[in-house]
Amino acid sequence: MPGTPGIDRQYEVIAKLCAMCFAHDPMIAPSSPVSTGEGRAAYGEPVPVEIRQLKHFVSLYRLRSFVQAAEEHDVSQSALSRSLKKLETEIGHRLFDRSTHEVQSTTAGEALIDCARDVVDAVRAFSEEASRLAGGAAGHVRIGTGPYPAQPLITSAISKLAAERPGIQVSVVAGTSKDLLTALVERELDFVVCDISKYDDSPSAERISVIKLPSEPLVAVMSANQQLDAADLEEVARLPWALPTPAPFGARDLPRPFSEAFAAGRFPHYRLEATSACIELARAGHAITLVPRSLAVEACRNGDLKYYKAPKPLRTNDGIHFVRYRSRSSVAQKAIEAILEIAKKQAGAGS
Repeated sequence: MPGTPGIDRQYEVIAKLCAMCFAHDPMIAPSSPVSTGEGRAAYGEPVPVEIRQLKHFVSLYRLRSFVQAAEEHDVSQSALSRSLKKLETEIGHRLFDRSTHEVQSTTAGEALIDCARDVVDAVRAFSEEASRLAGGAAGHVRIGTGPYPAQPLITSAISKLAAERPGIQVSVVAGTSKDLLTALVERELDFVVCDISKYDDSPSAERISVIKLPSEPLVAVMSANQQLDAADLEEVARLPWALPTPAPFGARDLPRPFSEAFAAGRFPHYRLEATSACIELARAGHAITLVPRSLAVEACRNGDLKYYKAPKPLRTNDGIHFVRYRSRSSVAQKAIEAILEIAKKQAGAGS
């Protein structure tokens, strides 16, 4: 608990991390001093950093608002400001530039934010595991997902976790790969399951590691009553299609009639956030959709839907993304293991 002398002494070890950052990072120059311009970190001495100070630092960096950061921690703005001022005094560097209307991080703040995030993550993982061992909460895992992994991969993994750890809390956030990877780096998510081709384009790629998931083919799903001449690509491309957004492939991945319609903005007709919504449109006979085979098999069980091979062989290209060297709770690790196990089964089911 913050403010408890015994625990605060334990976290003096954290200060060595700050001192090491200052000692080895040439980007941190004594250009933004606080008061005397010198703190204990300047001499490599342990700094009595408190966890609450690091939490305040991380929150203000993420939110860029004293009002919102104070509300997040249920403290007054003045208390938050004092906490950060004390931290800055101890390390001898300003973390934020308060001379403008906007909250701007300094060079020192940019250099130390990942250290602070790592410590806060480690403490959260420690607290959750200690609580679990004491018979308390079963843990909380925060997962980001692209449209294709959401169902049935993530849903099946959640079912497996719920059976193994009753009481577990799982938060699933859907979105674009760019937004999810940004949230991952900012520690709002424990890991993200999405298209790995988007990972290289991320500005934080050097801080992210990826476990490639076994791929499976994408298949076209439509109403069982719909008649289709799959060989006539021109005709098939003119039919209404529903795809999750953003599309998990580009124009170059599609056969010519589709790529031309895609480039011209005529394909797909419906852009929806969830594959389940795409399937419901197909079930109603209003569109054809493209989904992983494992989802198609599950959706077609009642007989009101059917699936065919895609107009061009396409496969999922997903992976589990996580921040390198970040402490992971046991429940997050369990979730990753469950996803890997289920993805392997799904990929092998139709091979």
